[in-house]
Parts: sequence; C-alpha cells; structure tokens
Amino acid sequence: MIRFHRENRVSALRGFAELVIIVIGVLIALAVDEWRDNIQLEKQRNHILSTLLVDLEEDRRDYEDFNATSQRRSRAAQFLLSYSTTGDLESPGWTRSPGEAIFQLAYSARIQTTRSGFMEMISTGGRMAVRDDDLRSQILKYYSLANDRAAVNGFITPQTQRFNAALEAVGVSPSDRDAIDAQSVMANPTANALVRTLGETAVFSTMYIEDLVEANLKLAESIRRALADK
Repeated sequence: MIRFHRENRVSALRGFAELVIIVIGVLIALAVDEWRDNIQLEKQRNHILSTLLVDLEEDRRDYEDFNATSQRRSRAAQFLLSYSTTGDLESPGWTRSPGEAIFQLAYSARIQTTRSGFMEMISTGGRMAVRDDDLRSQILKYYSLANDRAAVNGFITPQTQRFNAALEAVGVSPSDRDAIDAQSVMANPTANALVRTLGETAVFSTMYIEDLVEANLKLAESIRRALADK
C-alpha cells in the first residue's frame, strides 16, 4: 500500500514536472516570437520613417519650386494690371516685357506630394510599426494639410485654361513672349479679369505653400529625432 502511494506521488511529480517543462517551453516560444515580431516591427518602422524622410525632402523641393512660380505669377499680375492702367513698362527687374508677364500667368503649375511612405504607414502593419502616437499624429496632420493641394490645383488649372482660351480669342500665343501685344490682351475684359484672379490665387498659393513648407520641415526634424532615438 505504501509502495502504491509512493508510485502515485512519483507519477504525479513526474506529470507536474512535464507540465512545467511544457509551460516553460510555450512561454519561451512566445517570448521568442514576440522578440522576432519586435525586431520586424523595428525594421519596418525604420524603413517607413526613412521613406517618409526621403519623400518629405522631395516634396520640399517641389513646394519651393512651386512657391517661386507663384511669386512670379503674383508679380506678373501686378505688373500687367499696372500696365493696363498706366501703360508704364517699368518693372522690378524680373521681366523685360508685358509679354513675359503674360507667359508667366499662362504657365500651368501644379503642386505635387509624394505619398509612398505615407501609404505604407497607414496600412495595418505600418500603423503598428510607428508606435509613437505624437509622431503618428504629426504625420497624419501634415498629409491632411498636403491633401489641400488638390484644392489649390483645382483653382489654378481651370483659371489657366480659361486664360489661355482668352489669349487664343485675341490671337495671342504665350510662347511668343516679347511679340505679344499686351495692350490688346489687357483690353479684353475676360483676359483682364482673369489676370486679376490669377494674381489673387497666386498670393493665396504662396501663403499656403509657406505653411506647408514649415510643416514639412518640422515633421522632417521629428522623424530624424525618431530615427536617431534607438
């Protein structure tokens, strides 16, 4: 009887030990899987942030080019409106003729935003990889602001098309530049009104782009800090 109880205890202890070993094995396996997942998420995080940084630098160059174009368009509109009123050909030095100003207004410029890194981030895995809530919020706010570019493009493109149509109606090609009869262009009520509208849109575009460049620079700096903080 004593021997029977002893064998039962030994069997129970053996079963308990096996259970403990199994549990420990499962816990180790889970820990290893979590460790691997964390490594993979860290690699994904670094890839996404690095891609975003490259995209932001590309965007900033495009924004700065667009801003320079907007400023030229604003000055062109001011010059042409002044010219239509006074006939004064004096300019601040950026153009030699009203025809050049008309060419600048007829040129269609569009804002572009690169979204490859952002699209990766908003995927399920990407959203998990960017763990910092503040950084993720900053990224989302920036791309929300960048989405407004469609509205700016939506103003500029139709206006430019209408302006080119008005030029065509008076027999003017913007590519002629110095050969353009600016007086006949500005005497056309439609063209004259569009010059004013294009100038106002250029001013608005410049302010919007300046805000976008500022947000771009702040986000790029936040991403650089996140990549350096490992």
